[in-house]
Amino acid sequence: MKKACLLIVFAVVTICSCTKNNNTTTNNIIEPLPAFTVSGVHDLTFTNGNTNYNSLGISVQYSDSAQQVVSLSLSALPQGITLDSTWITSGIPSFSTTLLFYDSTLAGATPGTYPMTLTVTGATSGKKTYPFNLKVNAEPSCVSILVGTYASCNSSCMISGGYYKDSVTADPTIVNKIWFYNVNGTGLKLYGIYNCNTEQIRVPSQTIGSVTYSGSGTGYYTGTTHFISLDITSNSGSSFCSVSMN
Repeated sequence: MKKACLLIVFAVVTICSCTKNNNTTTNNIIEPLPAFTVSGVHDLTFTNGNTNYNSLGISVQYSDSAQQVVSLSLSALPQGITLDSTWITSGIPSFSTTLLFYDSTLAGATPGTYPMTLTVTGATSGKKTYPFNLKVNAEPSCVSILVGTYASCNSSCMISGGYYKDSVTADPTIVNKIWFYNVNGTGLKLYGIYNCNTEQIRVPSQTIGSVTYSGSGTGYYTGTTHFISLDITSNSGSSFCSVSMN
């Protein structure tokens, strides 16, 4: 009589318990995650012709036990915008710094939206990037307060003395550019650029015939009186004219 054999197979199941840590592993090398957080990055808006500055107050905060040196860098600025050099570009968290941006051009930076990136790099844990925009708005037209006929004008260059008339018009194509049609009562036609915020008039260098003129001044409207004051110089001898128009 044959005996039947029963083969019993036992399957052994190994249950693994896994836990997640806060590190990343590359080629079996454990690398700590960035030991810092960054705050304060936001969009900035400029107005063409406005000499005020804008700022970013950046805070780099310590966040875990892997302490390290952290460096800050900024992508290229648009033409006409300048960054103050006093900001802190590296340190050990926690630390703060302020980035001051200026519109450094006389005519103002070209209007538009410029994408920027602040890059923050840890000495042992890689980098983080923070995008933001620098937006430059076109300067609003404001020369209407200066446009018109000025009946009571006088100038230190006038030999005969007395008053003369001058008219001021807005340039049809360039915002806040104005034309003077009878400077010093001689029929001299010059132009100026008006800054809405400072009420300053800049008379850029311009050559008429063989004489080059330039200058500066102020212009404002009091609610009852339109007033312009200019100091005009030329390369014709040492002539200097102080012009008053109202």
